[in-house]
Amino acid sequence: MQPFAFGALILVLARAASELWLSRLNKSHVRAHANEVPPAFRGIIDEATYRRSVDYTLAKSRFGDTANVFDSVVLIAVLFSGVLPWAFGRLSANFGTSVWAMAAFLVVTAIAFGILGLPFAWYGQFKLEDRFGFNTTTTQTWMLDHVKGFLLAVVLGYP
Repeated sequence: MQPFAFGALILVLARAASELWLSRLNKSHVRAHANEVPPAFRGIIDEATYRRSVDYTLAKSRFGDTANVFDSVVLIAVLFSGVLPWAFGRLSANFGTSVWAMAAFLVVTAIAFGILGLPFAWYGQFKLEDRFGFNTTTTQTWMLDHVKGFLLAVVLGYP
């Protein structure tokens, strides 16, 4: 393995480990303070609603851990499988190496990663939030929001 590839692998794994560690700290803090409404919220939120928000926070954190591990595995697989150089070679052979062709490659790559993340985004919105009664979004609004977000990212140049 080349030093650059090894460094990239270490960075991806370090990011994933850091996120999981921080998530664990957050869950520990939430559990430690789960039995009593914080003083700043007393009189504003009742015990049942607070308990539901604690349960939601813990469930969302567990789900986020799963999504983060999935993202890391996919990133490592894409970086080390050779699919990016293969796709770049195919694109270059068919469309050349102009700035527009390179931009198209980045956009297509971003779309592919975005599509892979859609099931997690959908589950988080429509299953997880719905289970706790926090979802107020329709499927149509959710889809339009994702399309608008994608178009904005393309216009602003964010992958």
